[in-house]
Amino acid sequence: MRRTTTDGRALPPRVGSRRALLQAGAALGALAAAGALGACATAPDPTTAPDEASHPLLGLTDFDGRALATLPPLGAGRLVLVDFWASWCAPCRQGFRHLDQLYRTWLSRGLQMVAVSVDDDPTAARRFAAAARPRFPLAWDPDAAVRERFGVVNLPTTMLFDGDGSLIARHVGFDLGDHRALEEHVRRLLGS
Repeated sequence: MRRTTTDGRALPPRVGSRRALLQAGAALGALAAAGALGACATAPDPTTAPDEASHPLLGLTDFDGRALATLPPLGAGRLVLVDFWASWCAPCRQGFRHLDQLYRTWLSRGLQMVAVSVDDDPTAARRFAAAARPRFPLAWDPDAAVRERFGVVNLPTTMLFDGDGSLIARHVGFDLGDHRALEEHVRRLLGS
């Protein structure tokens, strides 16, 4: 069944579908290898007044489908980590514990974070979150718009943005070495 918006535009395939992830991953992998995939998201220009409609995370909701009251301010002088995950993703489960420790360690120094579930079923995401009990904020991408805006194909995808809103690290999958590199970026940017 083809999914559409209320005005009839076609929606992208849901990332919650493992088949859609595999198909899109093969195509995007070729682009990334060729260097055609530059920055995955455009943060607002910090020299201009923030425009809520242009916030790259606009469209995220809680697991009940309510719009989030606040979004991490990309490009507002804050270090922001955005992690895309799904309840069925084994590497996502593995990475959550490490991301939670990173968040708890650096929250008082200014690290902001949001972990975005791309599950089709928010109930599955809610169950996973209840079991993992992370302290960082969670959100749901109900129509895959944010996932598409950030060019997320494989999970988990973790991105770190500096205070100017520039993408400084992007890790796909979970690897302890990559996580340590992410920790080092945070340590360098927030001070030791």
